[in-house]
Amino acid sequence: MTSRTGRTGSDESVEDRELVRRCLEGDQDAYRDLLARYERAVFGLVRRMIADPEEARDLAQETFIRTFRNLNQFDPERKFSSWIFRIANNLCIDYYRRRKLDTVPLLRHSEGETEETWDLPDANASPATEFSDRELSRRLMSAVDALPPAYRVVLILRHQEDRAYEEIADILELPLGTVKARIHRAHRLLKEKLTRQGVDWIPR
Repeated sequence: MTSRTGRTGSDESVEDRELVRRCLEGDQDAYRDLLARYERAVFGLVRRMIADPEEARDLAQETFIRTFRNLNQFDPERKFSSWIFRIANNLCIDYYRRRKLDTVPLLRHSEGETEETWDLPDANASPATEFSDRELSRRLMSAVDALPPAYRVVLILRHQEDRAYEEIADILELPLGTVKARIHRAHRLLKEKLTRQGVDWIPR
């Protein structure tokens, strides 16, 4: 599997383990490198889960605080990305529990904030096709944002973070069968929502 940064999962794990080792030895450059490597991905996950941008920033920051504070507990035999995403997801769950939230309002991007797309349009597509693709992406993201958190997080990890089913199960600390069932259910819910809007969508 190739990550969104272009590295294979194996390369990513080796580089992460080296950075963690250097962090534990007090190398401040390693801390900055590890932060730079995962800052966008962690904030992206939290931002899709938490509607309030300020709350999302605070939770993303807390994710790194807890990660670095407990770095000596990281098991180098496992993937660092799974570990940090698990910390971020657990903080989101705690956020919902404190507020007794079952669902989160549709995501609204603040002015000047970059909006991610679900499936990027083909760079060689015609203007009409590109517009169509972006409109589908917008509707799809709105439908995802309306899902309960348990379904939303598995789709974000699977489709936006390109994580394997096994890794998602590790991140969420769920049986593999449960993860597959949730993704299947989430796909069905999305298809139902989009069909009601007259959009023909097939999960990839």
